[in-house]
Amino acid sequence: MNNTLKIIFATLSTIGTLTIIIALWELAIKPLIITDNNSPDPTPTLSHSPTPTSSPTNPNSTVIPLGQRFSSGDRRLFTNQENPNADRGIEAFKAGNYEEAYQQFRQAVNTAPSDPEVQIYLNNSQARKSGNPFILAAVVPVDRKQTNALEMLRGVAQAQTQFNQQGINGRLLEIVIFNDSNDKNHAQQVAKKIINNNDILGVIGHNYSGASAEGLKEYEKAGIAMISPTSTSTSLSGNVFFRTVPSDAKAGQFLARYAIKNNMSRVAVFYTSTGNYSQILKQAFVDSFQLLGSTTVLDMSVPNFNAQKTVEALQNQVDGFVIFPNTDNKIINFSLQVADANASLSKPKQLLGGDALYNPATLQLSKGGVNGLVLAVPWFAKPTYPYTDLAAKRWGGRVSWRTATSYDATKAFTKALSGNASRNSVFTKLQQSNLSISETSGEPLQFLKSGDRNTDPLLVRVIPKSSNFAEYDFQIIED
Repeated sequence: MNNTLKIIFATLSTIGTLTIIIALWELAIKPLIITDNNSPDPTPTLSHSPTPTSSPTNPNSTVIPLGQRFSSGDRRLFTNQENPNADRGIEAFKAGNYEEAYQQFRQAVNTAPSDPEVQIYLNNSQARKSGNPFILAAVVPVDRKQTNALEMLRGVAQAQTQFNQQGINGRLLEIVIFNDSNDKNHAQQVAKKIINNNDILGVIGHNYSGASAEGLKEYEKAGIAMISPTSTSTSLSGNVFFRTVPSDAKAGQFLARYAIKNNMSRVAVFYTSTGNYSQILKQAFVDSFQLLGSTTVLDMSVPNFNAQKTVEALQNQVDGFVIFPNTDNKIINFSLQVADANASLSKPKQLLGGDALYNPATLQLSKGGVNGLVLAVPWFAKPTYPYTDLAAKRWGGRVSWRTATSYDATKAFTKALSGNASRNSVFTKLQQSNLSISETSGEPLQFLKSGDRNTDPLLVRVIPKSSNFAEYDFQIIED
């Protein structure tokens, strides 16, 4: 940072903290939202969840007894959902009357077609009726990030439904849903519960990279494969680890390549030193960009950060602004202030950003500055993907990237099943995965030796849906 900027930062005035309440629509009925990355920002707990104490690693996290953290159909995990048929199905399932459970859950799905939990329980009843089911675990943050959990389970449920239409030698697939609350301690406890059930052949999850890391320690000991659809941290690695989402490093590299191709030789990179996700994206971008350009790196978490003054001070020194927030509301607010400050310049610069901003609800908090923002994202509902229309018809509208990558994770597991499936055979076949575009959410699926998916992020541009910038959508940028 040059001396001019140091002087400017030394004299920045204190701004009041603007509290933002971001409405995270809980999509028990409405699946139409593209949401943020997997950083562990808390969302409101469910109204009927037990609240005896808080978690040691996340004081906002509800402590639910381990015995109430999993279900194949014998309890409701999303306890704020009301569905009398589902309740009757649960009672029948607990009693071992799987035919009655199947009939009740089928009615429950008709009542709430966008609820993936009851769809999974319907499929599980069918699998129990057929006998000797294959079993996979799906670990999601039910009570801490309900939107994320529902989006992930929609992908799991749809892939399970497809597999159970045929099965293997009469054996169908059962999914046991586990709730880790997006919390490291609970993730470890859940993982131990999973590995102690020798019938569980693999794990779909976890959501948050920190939780995935804790779970992975246990899965390594047991030799059970784990595919995370949403954990993007580059620090995740292991012998049994796979993921169906591009890593943060790839997203940073892709944005750097785009900047260079679009004649951006000097950029200011805004990030937060308080977020691992933000730091990794920033470093990946800087490392890829510095060979052909120069970067000025700014920390939005420093005291008295002032977006307007910072952007104005930099306007003649850079060709673009790059924004890598985590999902902390305060940092998201600062990111949107950077975008709006840029829009107020006489000659606004190109804006690039990470997928924490891949959320129409978040973008609506901008004053229009996010128009034209280019984001690196894991998946986009391209009309050329067969899955795009398939998922929209099943869930009643366009699904999120979490649904797509969870669908792919489940499809990879079902492709690895065989008549004599074991944890070891499933793991071995996952290493050899080769799914075509007709079998996935849109791109071929192969895993590298690192466990990363052999795929690249996509670039999308933020576009307004209305003239007053009240709503936003995304437009794919083709290379």
